Amino acid sequence: MSILANYYRLAPSEREKVMHDQAVWDEFRARLQKAQFEAFQAIAKPNVDGVSKEERYAKINAAIKENRDPRQFNMEKDWHVIAYLLTGDAKIMEDHLPNNPLHNVIFGGLKTSVTTGYGPARYFDGKLVAESAAALAGADRKVIAARYNPAEMMKLDIYAPTEESERKALLNVVEEFTAFFQKATSARENVIRYVS
Repeated sequence: MSILANYYRLAPSEREKVMHDQAVWDEFRARLQKAQFEAFQAIAKPNVDGVSKEERYAKINAAIKENRDPRQFNMEKDWHVIAYLLTGDAKIMEDHLPNNPLHNVIFGGLKTSVTTGYGPARYFDGKLVAESAAALAGADRKVIAARYNPAEMMKLDIYAPTEESERKALLNVVEEFTAFFQKATSARENVIRYVS
């Protein structure tokens, strides 16, 4: 079973409501999981028989964009790789570190009393969202790309090691993650982070 990192943007008042107690959180999370399952079912529907590889990918990508909740960002199992690319640090330390937004965006956030089975759900208030968005946007893309070394990541025991063929896709995750936090900043939203 994989350890997956999930993020969701929402208004501060809604974040307070869903993270108020475990029962409300569990209901909220179940709704997210149901919506995600329905989106995956919709993605499987495009007819891709008899089309080129490029057309097949285009149809599947169009179905993904059409059915994905734009407030949700599923980093899936790439969280440790992304943390390493952003920080150069392979340690897993589930703590919010002052003045370290690139660490915090993966491992930090403010703790809540609700849990997911993998520890507490966390959130980024407006200040932390803006701090995270700025740090992600300002991160040196050349340094991030230079850190992408599957053999080195394997030696460092990075969770869910990648292959060279995944370079472009994983570097794109950094860009999508940056855009996700920038949208949250623009909309004055909070971001919740939970592991499933």
